Amino acid sequence: MPRRNLIVGLDVGTTKTAIVIGELYRESQVHILGLGTAESRGLNKGQVVDIGLTSQAIDQAAFRGERAAGVKFDRVCVGIAGGHLHSQSHAATLRLRPNEVSIAPHHIDRVIQTTANVALPPDREIVAVIPKTFSVDDMRGVANPRGLAGRKLGVETHVVSGMINAMDNLEASLKAARVGIELSILQPLASAQAALTAEQRRDGVVLVDIGGGTTDVAVFMDDNCWNISVLAVGGNQVTADISRGLRLPMSVAEDLKLRHGRVDDAAREDDSLIDVPGFDRGAPIAVRRSDLSMVIEARMAEILEQVRQAIRASGYFDLLPAGVVLTGGGSQLQGLVQLAGRVLELPVTLGRPPALWGLDEEVRQPEFCTGIGLIMAGLEARAGTGWLAPNPTGPQAVFNGVQDWFRGLFAPKPGWETDS
Repeated sequence: MPRRNLIVGLDVGTTKTAIVIGELYRESQVHILGLGTAESRGLNKGQVVDIGLTSQAIDQAAFRGERAAGVKFDRVCVGIAGGHLHSQSHAATLRLRPNEVSIAPHHIDRVIQTTANVALPPDREIVAVIPKTFSVDDMRGVANPRGLAGRKLGVETHVVSGMINAMDNLEASLKAARVGIELSILQPLASAQAALTAEQRRDGVVLVDIGGGTTDVAVFMDDNCWNISVLAVGGNQVTADISRGLRLPMSVAEDLKLRHGRVDDAAREDDSLIDVPGFDRGAPIAVRRSDLSMVIEARMAEILEQVRQAIRASGYFDLLPAGVVLTGGGSQLQGLVQLAGRVLELPVTLGRPPALWGLDEEVRQPEFCTGIGLIMAGLEARAGTGWLAPNPTGPQAVFNGVQDWFRGLFAPKPGWETDS
């Protein structure tokens, strides 16, 4: 069979590993060929804790995806996630030489790189440097300074660092599954690629990706990511609460959450019963729907309050006309959009992947935003265009080769000023 122009997204989550396989056509479009999922059992809060189990999940999801697509692949665009990610803002300024009168691409690239020259503990390294805004001389709020006349170029960036061992363990899991890495990118950015419109990213919006072990909170303004927070809470805490509160096995609690979980007003007043298996394999246990709703709503309200605090801490709470977009497997509880609106005090909508050729309506769900977004980001990276393209005026979020790039980062030279 002739080699096809495939592009593959791999979302390694705490509870689910998903593979999305696409094929490029017309140079800038993608045809979704197939999707495969597997239960994740080797991760905790987004980090690999068992390479063998993680590689098995990747291999199983890949096998199912290849069977559905009718093709084989050997490289993926993978998401970087987990509670080990930390972020902070940095700024730098570059004064042009006397014979330079306008801003060139290499000026932009260098001033961005300089903001990454920050002291980190030996167990951490930078995984992304995302420009938020530029300035040229006294002119601020510049989106793209290329070609502008000026003597001084400034930038404010969002610098994200991660644990070296967490990323090495993910890479080892992929290697054990015999899968190579084409591109790595922060998962919130990949999810945003699929779930947010350009207008939302430009005007001001928060992406809240509720996974099994973590919840990502990413603020977007002026078509760039301005802040990322990773909260060590997610859908697994809801399952654990159901298990403890209603005295059920974890597997039964998870199934009950997925099949009957609701946090709407009607559920709180529903006294009908659901028969579920208990621990002793004897007579089924009757669970009242209102009790189930009460347990789920209490934990989800707590998670959403942490999200609210993260948005407040970013400093952009009052600058978000597009409100909040929910994605991830934990976002699909009936009534969650309304609950989130009350807790967050912002407009809330549910994010879904775009209608791509080959993407069936039943899988256009929030839980697949990351996998679809990874394909879309990989497509733009190959073309060198678009929002996530690795160019001096883009967000510089593409992770491919970033470790070697930052390890060889030069020290600031005369004429450079760095602030934090």
